[in-house]
Amino acid sequence: MSMKAYPIASTPLSEEVARMLVADYGPEANPDNLITLRCDETSHILDMARRTDAIVLTVKAVAGELVTLDIEPRLRATARFGLVPLAGRHEAPAL
Repeated sequence: MSMKAYPIASTPLSEEVARMLVADYGPEANPDNLITLRCDETSHILDMARRTDAIVLTVKAVAGELVTLDIEPRLRATARFGLVPLAGRHEAPAL
């Protein structure tokens, strides 16, 4: 069964990742058409995936107990993340 048979959720993707998806998997992988749910909060997307049959495009390290799907060819994208604390706020315990 195709991945497109399931809802696909993701945080917003960069133009570079969008180009890689299209180059590696064809025009159907364009995030504008592929992604059915976008959210800036990875934790919200992961929580939703734990309760549904959605597929999440995320960093494997944060996926926890979710099952990783192997796709061919493997996605070549890499990402860098930064955390910016807000003044007067406490750091989340998970960090």
